[in-house]
Amino acid sequence: MAYYNALNDPEANTPNNSRRLRVFCIVSTILNLWCIWLAITQWHLHEGMNVPHVYSPAEHVITNKFVKFTRGFAHDIPIYERPPSAIVDAAWFDLWSVAQIKIPKSAAMKMPNHTWPLLNDRESYMISLDVFHQLHCLDTLRKQLYPRYSETHVSDMHIRHCIGAIRQALMCAADVSPVVWQWSERLQIAEQRDDIVHVCRDYDRIRDWASERTFEYEENDFGIYIEDDLPVSPI
Repeated sequence: MAYYNALNDPEANTPNNSRRLRVFCIVSTILNLWCIWLAITQWHLHEGMNVPHVYSPAEHVITNKFVKFTRGFAHDIPIYERPPSAIVDAAWFDLWSVAQIKIPKSAAMKMPNHTWPLLNDRESYMISLDVFHQLHCLDTLRKQLYPRYSETHVSDMHIRHCIGAIRQALMCAADVSPVVWQWSERLQIAEQRDDIVHVCRDYDRIRDWASERTFEYEENDFGIYIEDDLPVSPI
């Protein structure tokens, strides 16, 4: 009984055997690719189940992009870091001026924290995105650096609140982009370089989303109690 076909055995290269081999290879490849796809899918599903999630009405507009940070030295000074002026103030205001946002009740019901309805539109609710709150706080601290320019007095309590808001936001995001050191011929030292590339959320997309939902609130929106049937979350 022969246990293998010799190289010169004519049956070893018959059309039927070659066809079976091709079919076996194709089926094996398909099964292997399917197993790999299944493993990757299950891994992503498992990872997703372990990621905490708090619903935001703006979460569907979030996309990421590469952004090279600036240093704020020499000629690398964006308008936001320049001395105060009407143009600089307007640029800062434009960053957070869309803070008052109106969302439908269906979106408000998905949020973990209860929010307030509009007095003249019971099917709409008011929110802001925390990034606008944080930018407003940073703008407030910026103005305090120039007391002769800014006539607005801000209490120590407000400043403490803003420092806390920004600190918590920085720690929450916990940016792990590596800051590097590079040799400076001018300074003749290895210099820290934080003008590095980051992966950032596209702020313009988020701001555009908010600007389409901004509303002008009235004092009555905050000063009159409204009976509301929006479910209250335990958070």
